[in-house]
Amino acid sequence: MFLQNHHAPELLPQLHQWMAQNEDGHYCWLMDGSQLDAKEKRWLLRHGQPWQRALDHSPMAELEDFGPLIWTQPLHLQEWWPEWLAITSGRPLLSVVEFRRAVPDGAFWYWLSDFRTDDGQKLLLRFADTHTLANVLPLMSDAQLTLLASQVARWGWIGRTGEWEAATLRDTPEIPEPWKPLEFTQAQFDKMIERAQPDMLLPVLRKYDIELPEGSPWELYQLLQQLTAPMRQYGIEDAPSQSMFATMAFNSGNSFHLAPEYAEHWQQTQSGNKWIDIILSNEN
Repeated sequence: MFLQNHHAPELLPQLHQWMAQNEDGHYCWLMDGSQLDAKEKRWLLRHGQPWQRALDHSPMAELEDFGPLIWTQPLHLQEWWPEWLAITSGRPLLSVVEFRRAVPDGAFWYWLSDFRTDDGQKLLLRFADTHTLANVLPLMSDAQLTLLASQVARWGWIGRTGEWEAATLRDTPEIPEPWKPLEFTQAQFDKMIERAQPDMLLPVLRKYDIELPEGSPWELYQLLQQLTAPMRQYGIEDAPSQSMFATMAFNSGNSFHLAPEYAEHWQQTQSGNKWIDIILSNEN
């Protein structure tokens, strides 16, 4: 399960309207290959959709079909859109990029993937996952956005509500490569992790068989977003304590942690103690 609604009925018209703003633009579909199974990749081949591995001929070429995949044919002529949108509904794997000149080579996609932190840590940024994309774009510095905007005019994706979302980048002249690696400061990285916490909390709750409240994936995302904020505040980082915190919130309301009897608990968790251990010690 992803914290992503199924596609809204208005999605395809919204997408067509977005592309109609520049019918002569250089577009490509971008897809997260790691979210596709073998059956879906065979479907694409049967329907004559020759996808390309965006990272071929780059140092990350070994990702093969599990990296970002691109289609570069004229998108408005593709009759497979409606059926493919139905097949991939509810997953954060589809976006469309409009480039200023032409679809760039693997060096551009590698620059986006080869993510670093300012302490020297090297990570793979799965920007083709639209949740990651939506988290990272607003956090990029002016210098990073300038590099991106020298290639990308607009970037649109299917948002968590199942409707079309997009970002328009400022008009920027072409900047010759090689570019400075995409590196986040600690503050940028911390904010990125904060934005990703609801998605990271979901598998924890499923591991512990926590019954989730009814509602759409988007509504669940908003609820988990409300819970991860006090968890960070109280220093609740271990999975058992997080699952217990969520269970209490689901059963007693999101504000349960403000009750006076928990104040001493949060003083202890902020000092590094696990909440699950505090609860168990009080029961003995």
